[in-house]
Amino acid sequence: MRKVALALLVTSALIFSSTPVAQAGLNAPVNLENPRAVPIFGQQGPSEVNLMAGWSGFLYSPRIVLSAAHSHYRFENNGDRVLQEPPYITVGKPNSSTKNPEGRAKVIKTFVGDYKKSSIGGLNDFIVLVLDRDLATVSPAKLMTAEIEAELVNARAEVIFHGYGEYRDRCDPGQKNPCAEDRNNPNKSPSEFPRIMRSNLAPKSDFSWLQGQQLTDVAKETLLTNLSLCPGDSGSGITTTYKGEVIYVGQGISTGMNFYACGATNAPANEKHPRELGVISPVFKHLDLIKQAEAFIAQQDTTQKSATSKPTSSITCVKGKLTKKVTGANAKCPKGYKKK
Repeated sequence: MRKVALALLVTSALIFSSTPVAQAGLNAPVNLENPRAVPIFGQQGPSEVNLMAGWSGFLYSPRIVLSAAHSHYRFENNGDRVLQEPPYITVGKPNSSTKNPEGRAKVIKTFVGDYKKSSIGGLNDFIVLVLDRDLATVSPAKLMTAEIEAELVNARAEVIFHGYGEYRDRCDPGQKNPCAEDRNNPNKSPSEFPRIMRSNLAPKSDFSWLQGQQLTDVAKETLLTNLSLCPGDSGSGITTTYKGEVIYVGQGISTGMNFYACGATNAPANEKHPRELGVISPVFKHLDLIKQAEAFIAQQDTTQKSATSKPTSSITCVKGKLTKKVTGANAKCPKGYKKK
């Protein structure tokens, strides 16, 4: 399982946004204030318990988790999307330790839209996970709309991530990245608890180097700058405060631009890359996936209720000239009456 988790972390690292070392999520402080930050685990079987999280997620409602599609899929050279997730996926309770398997819920269904390869990486990088039971008592999260997005981008609003990713540089002094992860070294492994990282939304005019097909590809995506993420933070909920309320912005930080992410890539670690870019798939593009997940849960609940409810029957009972109709799961005639 450790190999599977490592593979997922490495994969997510390869499609993370550009992250200059001065702003990377290294040593980012643990923060347990987000009641919806959850760790996601990839496992080979239901009884297997891995010690560290594979990636991160956002608890939208008691049984629905929002995450990044690139933690579940990869692209072939020809652009075909290929499923790469482990056979068994569980989600830990909000802000729980990745070393504690108690209370994890199983993922029983996923919904993904038009996640596809483009000139800047994955587009529509968004996936909805459905759990087999309630993970926590929460109301559905407040979501960013297209109108709110315009205001936030214009204001270059700060956004926050709570992720379970790596929190120490993979590279030792003198090593050249990309550097291999050492899971036996506690200073080079994913975080046990969610860390808080901050970035900023930015208008497309801030990225003057975006031209041609690249500009076309990001036309309907939300862009980020001042990035602060590491491998394993994939899927962590991107939130901001809007008019005094915390709202969910979107998911999926992916780009083909050069970057530095905690020693997991080959970009220079000692300078900010001039083409730093983060791409968010805004949540309002994926409301249909959330509705599909909600409909699936409603159908599951209806089916389960039908399976557990006792069948009803109706009988006619008589007592002389008196007639009485009795209906119920175990209908029987009252005292003095006989079944007709």
